Amino acid sequence: MGTQVSRIALLVSSLLGLSTFSAMATDTTVSNLDPINEIITVTGSRFDRTADQQLTVINTIEREEIERLSPKSVVDILETLPGVSVLRNGGAGQNTSISLRGSNSNHVLVLIDGIKIGSATLGSVSFNTLSPESIERIEVLKGPRASIWGSDAIGGVIQIFTRQLKGGEWFAGAEYGSDDYIRGSAGVGIDHGDGSSSFTLNHEQSEGYDVYNGGGSENDADGYQRNGLAIKGSQQLNPLWQVLWNGQYDRGFYQFDDIYASGAVDESDYENYLWNLGTQYSNDKFTSKLTLGQSRDYNENFRGDDSGVPVAIFETKRDQINWSNQYLASNELSFTGGLDWSKEAIFGDYAEDERDILGAYVLVQKQWSKLLAEVAVRYDDVENIDSEVSYNASLAYQFNDQWRLSATTGTAFKAPTFNDLYWPGSGNADLISETAENYDLTLSFTAKDIRAYISLFQNKIDNLIAWAPTGEKDAYGWDIWRPANINRAEIRGIELSANYQLFNLEHQLGYTYLDAENKQTGEQLVGRSENEFNYMLSYTWQQFDVLANYHYQGKRYAGFDEFFEAYHKVDLSVGYQLSDAWKLRLKANNILDEEIISAQNYFSPGRELFFSVNYKAF
Repeated sequence: MGTQVSRIALLVSSLLGLSTFSAMATDTTVSNLDPINEIITVTGSRFDRTADQQLTVINTIEREEIERLSPKSVVDILETLPGVSVLRNGGAGQNTSISLRGSNSNHVLVLIDGIKIGSATLGSVSFNTLSPESIERIEVLKGPRASIWGSDAIGGVIQIFTRQLKGGEWFAGAEYGSDDYIRGSAGVGIDHGDGSSSFTLNHEQSEGYDVYNGGGSENDADGYQRNGLAIKGSQQLNPLWQVLWNGQYDRGFYQFDDIYASGAVDESDYENYLWNLGTQYSNDKFTSKLTLGQSRDYNENFRGDDSGVPVAIFETKRDQINWSNQYLASNELSFTGGLDWSKEAIFGDYAEDERDILGAYVLVQKQWSKLLAEVAVRYDDVENIDSEVSYNASLAYQFNDQWRLSATTGTAFKAPTFNDLYWPGSGNADLISETAENYDLTLSFTAKDIRAYISLFQNKIDNLIAWAPTGEKDAYGWDIWRPANINRAEIRGIELSANYQLFNLEHQLGYTYLDAENKQTGEQLVGRSENEFNYMLSYTWQQFDVLANYHYQGKRYAGFDEFFEAYHKVDLSVGYQLSDAWKLRLKANNILDEEIISAQNYFSPGRELFFSVNYKAF
């Protein structure tokens, strides 16, 4: 305990020292950082709010930074943020899971333009099917937000906003690199009266490499292909009414090695789509949004015998209706509330193949001089599962224009998946939801040339669902496994973030300390590291921009008294602006050629090189 207190004291003193220096240097620096009252986020309340109105930690990444990063997957973007951990089963096209502040990957709610995505059977999201080319902005909210969004938001919420171009704007790009990586993308914006629509296309493919180095693997390259089409638009009917729509279609495949025997399932083909249609009424005091949407995941798994017959087919669908409202009673008092309905449906030999979920929520925010308070409460009724009531309560005190201290507590839940409840021969229909209770204390500093914060957090999770053998055998002699609410976990940690700009040189650093314990066994949770650090340095000079990113991942517990070794990863991106429209970029990943293992016997790629040409008419 004494060691942990010393670490906390050291981090707090480091932040105070950094902030004091920055405040003293303000008058002599030139900063391009946006003022805090001009940074708009949506995920905390479902409505546009400036960052100084948010009482939870929300990290954002904009399109400009995404282009400089030149990522090959969504997780390449997310990994640069503090509190975000990535577990990869190989390279860009392989299965990957995301953890926020030590949470399970299925304890993270993922949205695309407000629509929940992910498998209703597995309860997780396939990040490898999403292309960075279609992304305009990402918001990552830390901590529970079930009081606004319902199930899954235990560790936090990741919301991806797709690109929307104005009429007359268009872009095109091409890229080639290691492992025969090829990318092509294009987009165009079209005006129609008092509205506009944008269309984007992207194609990516790679021959890949042999991702698995365990027994029974095939010694072959594991490639992937991604194809995407997206549309997003709006139409102003009159000064108060607006219609909005968006849709996304993704299709492709990724190859992988079976971990048990050569020749088993080694390719997964997927076809996913989502659409959303909504209307919004807004005046000076009141805003109301009604949206209808649907998301669908479809997967076929194939063996390595080239028979062309899938050995497994998985399909889930989610229909959604959301009605959200905001009333600004005054400059100091606002009310937000709404109703959500969704129907999850699966296709297969399950005892139950669909369920309805109904949720209602209300959020109140009140300002008193230097004090800002917020309370949110939500009720969820999940069919065949006990109902849940979730809440968040936050209080912030603004010491002056630069310093703010905020405290937050909240609860969240994760409803059991269809696999947990009804998997043929093994499901457990008596399961209840996993629940969590969270506490967060954040000290933040904001000035012209710096933004920084330090957060201390604790998350207690009960009724965790774990699968274990029952001692019974099936008709083929295999052990029967069945899930039960038997595990508990407690996660404590510190998160530090600082963004500092001096002339054309910008520094971004993030550090996370985690103590994630399985309360049943007393061991550390699998896949979590005690220390994780990211430092990004970017510089612009005339037609050149340079971005260097350093990522340190401490050793992780792998289970059975084994650990994944710590690693250092350095990426470098150099761009050259040929003209107002044309840009060249050279990207090198893992330039130190580190051997990176984040899942048992799965290797990330070594050193990689990529070259891209991009044209933007805006």
